[in-house]
Amino acid sequence: MAKTEKTRKKMSAKWFTVLIGSLLALLIAFAIALPAVTVTQFDDVMRDFFGTAGRKTEGTGNEQTEKLDKEYNKSDFKSVKELDDYEQKFVRDAGAEGFVLLENKTEAGKGLPLATSASNKTKVSLFSKNVTKMTAGGTGSGVGYINGDLKSAMEAQNYEVNSTLWDFYTKGEGKDYKLGGGVINFGQSYQWQINECPLDVMQKQSGLLDSAKGTTPIFVFSRTGGEGGDLPRYMGGYTKIEEDKDKHYLEPDSVELGIIQYLNDNFTNVIVVVNTNNAFELGWVKDYPNIGAVVWAPGAGGETYNALADVISGKVTPSGHLVDTFAYDAFSSPAMMNMGDFQYLDSAGKSAGFGISYDEGIYVGYKYYETRYFDKVMGEEKVGTYDYAAAVQYPFGYGKSYTNFEWSNFTVSPKADNGEITVKVDVKNVGTVAGKDAVQVYVSAPYTAYDRENHVEKSAVSLVGFAKTGKIEPNATENVEVKINVSDFISYDDVKAKTYILDEGDYLVTAAEDAHAAANNVLAYKEKTTANGMTAAGDKTFVGVWNNPEFDKTTYSKSNVNKDVEVTNRFDASNYIARDKYLTRKDWEGTFPVTHGKQTAKVASVDEKNGYVWQETVSDDIKAKIAAAGRAASNNPMSDADAAKKFNGFGKEGTLELIDMRGKAFDDPAWDALISRMTVKEVTTIINMAGYKTDGAKSINKPKAIDLDGPAGLNSMVGHESYSITYPSEVNIAASWNKEISYEHGNLVAEDGLRENVLASGWYAPAMNIHRTPFAGRNFEYYSEDPFISGVMGVEAVKATAKKGMYSFIKHFALNDQEGHRTGLATWSNEQAMREIYFKPFQMCVEQRGTVEIKYWEYKDGQYTEKTAEVPACLAIMSSFNRIGYTWAGGDYRLLTQVLRQEWGFNGMVITDYDNGGYMNKDQMVAAGGDVALKQYGGSNIALKDDTNKFYAQQAMHNVLYTVVNSNAMNGYVHGVAVGADPFAYYILILIAVGVVAAGLSVWGGIAIWQRWKAELSQNK
Repeated sequence: MAKTEKTRKKMSAKWFTVLIGSLLALLIAFAIALPAVTVTQFDDVMRDFFGTAGRKTEGTGNEQTEKLDKEYNKSDFKSVKELDDYEQKFVRDAGAEGFVLLENKTEAGKGLPLATSASNKTKVSLFSKNVTKMTAGGTGSGVGYINGDLKSAMEAQNYEVNSTLWDFYTKGEGKDYKLGGGVINFGQSYQWQINECPLDVMQKQSGLLDSAKGTTPIFVFSRTGGEGGDLPRYMGGYTKIEEDKDKHYLEPDSVELGIIQYLNDNFTNVIVVVNTNNAFELGWVKDYPNIGAVVWAPGAGGETYNALADVISGKVTPSGHLVDTFAYDAFSSPAMMNMGDFQYLDSAGKSAGFGISYDEGIYVGYKYYETRYFDKVMGEEKVGTYDYAAAVQYPFGYGKSYTNFEWSNFTVSPKADNGEITVKVDVKNVGTVAGKDAVQVYVSAPYTAYDRENHVEKSAVSLVGFAKTGKIEPNATENVEVKINVSDFISYDDVKAKTYILDEGDYLVTAAEDAHAAANNVLAYKEKTTANGMTAAGDKTFVGVWNNPEFDKTTYSKSNVNKDVEVTNRFDASNYIARDKYLTRKDWEGTFPVTHGKQTAKVASVDEKNGYVWQETVSDDIKAKIAAAGRAASNNPMSDADAAKKFNGFGKEGTLELIDMRGKAFDDPAWDALISRMTVKEVTTIINMAGYKTDGAKSINKPKAIDLDGPAGLNSMVGHESYSITYPSEVNIAASWNKEISYEHGNLVAEDGLRENVLASGWYAPAMNIHRTPFAGRNFEYYSEDPFISGVMGVEAVKATAKKGMYSFIKHFALNDQEGHRTGLATWSNEQAMREIYFKPFQMCVEQRGTVEIKYWEYKDGQYTEKTAEVPACLAIMSSFNRIGYTWAGGDYRLLTQVLRQEWGFNGMVITDYDNGGYMNKDQMVAAGGDVALKQYGGSNIALKDDTNKFYAQQAMHNVLYTVVNSNAMNGYVHGVAVGADPFAYYILILIAVGVVAAGLSVWGGIAIWQRWKAELSQNK
């Protein structure tokens, strides 16, 4: 048969060798490079993702050390199940206590609770796609999850839930509608779509709406928030409905209001649940007379559904109170005039970064609304046409209950020598069900001629104390006592005295149910009435007086812990506007902030008001100062030469081990000897790569210490740890006004850290920035618009974790109050506002932290003696992404050394926020008083090549080691126990598999090449 196809020519041995050899070379290079790069650069990330055979670096000792009890911190629970069960109950109870009853009609057939029983089940219909997935908290480091579903939670409370409607949202046409995820991957993208299922879609489903007849409808509004982006002030990029494009995220859209209208028209008792962590606009509620109750339900963690069912049923009587002012118009606050996308341009029109100016000064939240109202009633000049009743719907501290309370026997004690004043009040339950109440104490400080002349601003009322009652039965009374301190009455004068002052005059102390009632009590004391414009009569019998006879600029001008350190101006260079241009009570109208920049450039911003970025041209000098980095940009006044002279050396001989310093004073001279034993490589690694751990150091037997993220539950960068608990959001915890809840939150996080599969020593929380505006993306992770309640809640959490050996990184220090452009955002403010509003929660945690007792074994002359010592509870802080004025906060000597360490006496570790490179310069960080970088790979590194950097690195090690040695990281260690190898990481198996495959293919390739050459040579013979 003749050939019909040409025989394909076989590749020559030469070209076969080139092809296969090249592929094998690439494979071998990959197999060699993969483990080298992975182990050296991504070890922590891979360990987090694939897991390890254990969490802790185990030490190895000897027969003598094995006999010692080296578990310095132990769980209070007998088993994991006992802890899990307790935590679940805590989350449920705490979450419900953080819900706030905003409206409740008491006429028959209206309002809450909805009575039900096993024998007579009340029928309810759950409206809104949000009922299938409510907000537990937020996204980012505070991510969390909810257990179960709302239908099951309601049925467990003996309700009959409309299954037709539920199935529509979960299985039917309504299932494809859902709230957008908000901030995705820390700001890589945004999904702010509300996407509620429209009424007309529901109407087309035969029998769907009819299924709700004879039931009580519950409609859930839900909004989310997250790390890396702020809530949109303009919805044009997230909706196709024209009338909704000019709305913002914190108000209902037309689809939601369409359903509310239907419910109002067809039902007599509509229950509205507002599942948001941000203050929501609710002025529209008054337009729907059949709305019987409104509950603000900020994220309650894993038990959100059960907690909500508890409140609806009356199993729990609501006792939460607002920690933010709910205004009719979210844009009415002065802070909103400058919040969001504000871009700087240089003289050539190119970007010079982003910035925000806090032109409102101290007048954040209620400190603005109540003070302007106060001045209006008092008849002050230049207040303008301000109408409080039209501005504020629910004041700071507001909250209703299913019962009623009467307060009596209010007293204010004389001031004690330590500045303490005791406020007492009797709280009686005059209702029909048991409940809790919150006693709030405010001070009204004198606003003097000195203040007016020197731009010292004063809030009409300021929160200075509070207490939550226990559960009070009907007709029972609880005697409540609140300790306050004159140190919370002071103001910071950054113009003349340049320190804290206490004006002469009467300081009026009042107990009230919210900030507005407090203002009215003070106005009543000043003989004002509704005829003067008051919204309601106050009670002057609930006002006590403490008189300061003379102006005092001395008492608070020195550090509380080091009397040689003056408290004085540090941030004069951080004013963007002239000092006399900030908002002032002297001229509310004339100094009300104006928005910086213009939107004429038409640079799009999907989230910004009107849809465009605000742009402003800045000088080349400002541009250069913002761009500056390195030691010279740190504001450290010490010269490089002087710093270099203080370097004490590395790699020295000695016998000291880290554990020998447990319980020792921070200023013990032995620290220098210990740190000088460390190697340059160890110090470099600890400083540069402290993401979710500080590395071990064999030279001094320092074990690796695990640090984890998560105010909502311990997690690493790849998600929650292997247990499922999700704690209530911090705003929910604050809204409980219950210090014990915050304490127990910290206690249980520390318990989680002691779990065998977790073993964490550090916690990246609590977060204590301020709700400067309602639109900040991480308001769920911060406590409040008020610094005092933020500080109190933070103190409680920090003390609790410290008792179990966990150090809490209070964050983000400081002025990190918006997420937009947070990486390097230039934040401008005056020093009074910085210290009184934004620094105060951190200062309270550091100065009011108290101490905890720790156990250690002292090693001397071959013998071990068990001892105890007191160490500070607050030993860790996380700095922030933003700049304070020109200077990155994590590299600012003024902030980290002069204020934090020298004025406040902080002796612990400062870590950066997540280091994504660029401006987070490590030379600048250590020169400023920062210590380590929250980084696992990439980013800039410190290079310890000169003695100046080495000296600063030694200081950093002192701070880090003092923190770690007094923590649970030392469980298992005494002198003589050597640090072992890290636990086996499972990703190593993948590397081994890759190596085996590469080796196998190499052998195959070699054989194939040999056979090809053999065949070709044989054929050529």
